[in-house]
Amino acid sequence: MKRKINPNRMMLLRLKRRLELALRGHKLLKNKQEKLMQNFFALVRETTGLRASVEKRLIETGMHYVRGRSMTDRQSLEDALELSTKRGKLGIKTRYEMSIPIPEFSFEVPAAEPAYKLSSTSAELDRAFELLLACFPDLMDLAGKENALFRMSEELEKTRRRVNALEYVLIPDLRDTIRNIESKLSEAERSTQTRLMKIKDMVQARDEDV
Repeated sequence: MKRKINPNRMMLLRLKRRLELALRGHKLLKNKQEKLMQNFFALVRETTGLRASVEKRLIETGMHYVRGRSMTDRQSLEDALELSTKRGKLGIKTRYEMSIPIPEFSFEVPAAEPAYKLSSTSAELDRAFELLLACFPDLMDLAGKENALFRMSEELEKTRRRVNALEYVLIPDLRDTIRNIESKLSEAERSTQTRLMKIKDMVQARDEDV
């Protein structure tokens, strides 16, 4: 990217200050990028473990439900599903990690005995409801962590683009422009010295003639 500038010492000083600022910004962004990568992969490992645990528990819940359904008549099952609905309280808090807003979810369900008739349903069905209810906090935690991963990946991409823009565009462009100005100023200085020497020689020659 070519810059149309006045090759003078004031502009040279401004560009050198801008280059210094760009180098400092690049270093800070690089550090931020590295820290984000560390946090991102640590969260990936944590989320992967939690997801595996939640999936295992949901599979177990499903197995109990299938067995319970096979041991319970259709009407009793429908009654149990209708009567086992509960209202919970969803809580959302926001924490900040390296200026990234990350939501944390919580879900509370008041403890209560099953509202359906235990005599008409299988114990497997009771166990399925119990496991599903116990799994909700981890499901909310997993949702929060996966949301955090998404936001951190977006921030990583933005930071990567900024680092690359500084490293491969702005900083090389500033350095190239500074070199060009220094070259032109040096050339102008040599030209001035040459003229001064010629003037000096002319003055000396005139004095000798006199």
